[in-house]
Amino acid sequence: WNRQKRDHPMKLNPKWKKTRVVDSGYLDAVAALGCCVCGQEAAIHHIRTGEGAGQRASDYRSIPLCHYHHQTGKHGAAIHAGKERWEQSHGTEIDKLEETWNKLGIDEEQKEKWRQRKYDW
Repeated sequence: WNRQKRDHPMKLNPKWKKTRVVDSGYLDAVAALGCCVCGQEAAIHHIRTGEGAGQRASDYRSIPLCHYHHQTGKHGAAIHAGKERWEQSHGTEIDKLEETWNKLGIDEEQKEKWRQRKYDW
């Protein structure tokens, strides 16, 4: 028995791995809005609020943040450098998500599905 040759269990039993659909068109539209804090060129921040450990949020639960407000800013300026302080200064992730959906013109019925994590895939 050679441990090095053994495949990882996820490869042997793919049903263990949860598939995730990427909607690049939607993500491009979100990023095109500009940072929801300062309006500069933005990248995507996936909202993890309410997600399980080790799970990535759906693309439909993402907001646009510039590099500074996403990762490189100091504590409280960048969401990954201090989420609680960031939310005290800029509003909650969920508030920013609602703003993003409104700017994109997402209808209320679709918003409710996404709030309940019901995705059409």
